[in-house]
Amino acid sequence: MNMNTGKGIASPNAALQFIFSTFGILTWLSVVMKLPDDSAMTLGIIELCLGVGAFAASILALIKGDVHGNVNLVLSVILGFAGGITQIVMVQSNRMGISFHPWISAVIILLGGIFVTAILPAMRKLPLYELLSHVFVALGFLCSSIGTLASLPWLHTAGAWLLLAFGITGMYYGISLMYESMGASIPQGPTMEDLGKKR
Repeated sequence: MNMNTGKGIASPNAALQFIFSTFGILTWLSVVMKLPDDSAMTLGIIELCLGVGAFAASILALIKGDVHGNVNLVLSVILGFAGGITQIVMVQSNRMGISFHPWISAVIILLGGIFVTAILPAMRKLPLYELLSHVFVALGFLCSSIGTLASLPWLHTAGAWLLLAFGITGMYYGISLMYESMGASIPQGPTMEDLGKKR
């Protein structure tokens, strides 16, 4: 299907949303399902591959002047590279009988959670579901990292469920961006500002 609009380089944001949604869903799956070593290794490799794609797309978005590419760049490093490398090292450590402590990746995820949380107030003009998507990923990062660092498995699991919610809402946003690129639209709902004006 040819969708060339002749308007130069297209925005990568729809693809980025798909990649990040996939990250969220795979992270939830890996925590809830307790993946065996072979599946965990596969997951690590897939996360690295997705991370490369997300990193490249984030750079392209920044070149196009989309400042939101900064957030995507941070997420590509946390979810793609840090997540993928951690999965692979964890599997290899298990195979070699070496104790594995994911503290380094937990600190990186914690910093990512703080970063996303800090910029949430600037997102009040976004559709409410998109703002919630960022809230889900921020809380997911914070819960996962603190749960790991404090040895609280229930909090780590709660973080995984929050990342699942991020994956679902992010997928809807990605689909809406694809519709927008084709000159169509799907419901976006109100923004926080709209809700504030109704009071």
